[in-house]
Amino acid sequence: MPWILLAVVMWVVGLLAVPQESFRRLMPFGIIAGFGLALLVNILGSSVLGLWRFTSLSWPILGVPFWIFLAWVPSVVIFVHFLPGDSLARLGWLLAFPAIYTAVEFLYLRAGLRIFSSHWNLMAAFLLSLGLHIFILAYYLISVRSPEATVSAGGSQRPRP
Repeated sequence: MPWILLAVVMWVVGLLAVPQESFRRLMPFGIIAGFGLALLVNILGSSVLGLWRFTSLSWPILGVPFWIFLAWVPSVVIFVHFLPGDSLARLGWLLAFPAIYTAVEFLYLRAGLRIFSSHWNLMAAFLLSLGLHIFILAYYLISVRSPEATVSAGGSQRPRP
């Protein structure tokens, strides 16, 4: 049940915070970079490498609750929709998401909903999340975001021909 609640909360927040047109436009990106990446990382981390495991499974896919994957779709949409243009603000935004993720991980560990192996800890979880958010940001900036929206230190860049 807690994993279902996580997914429902993330979808409600995403749908309320992101304008409908933008949410629809970013949904394919959220499915690939959210659902797909969460599926890959969680199955590798839990089922293959055994670094963590989940308790209170509901609709498990190889030992991972389906709802975890579903929760990452709106999370990624929120992450890229509100991405600041300024470099320093973007760095803060990039660090905020892994910090929030790590805080949520801590709460799940305390509640016994997630269990880490002796080879995994919160610092490793933070670093993994940071790396994944850097990857998501790079993927978004390279493949999804229009060149007109890219902001450089000197101002807006002109669109490429």
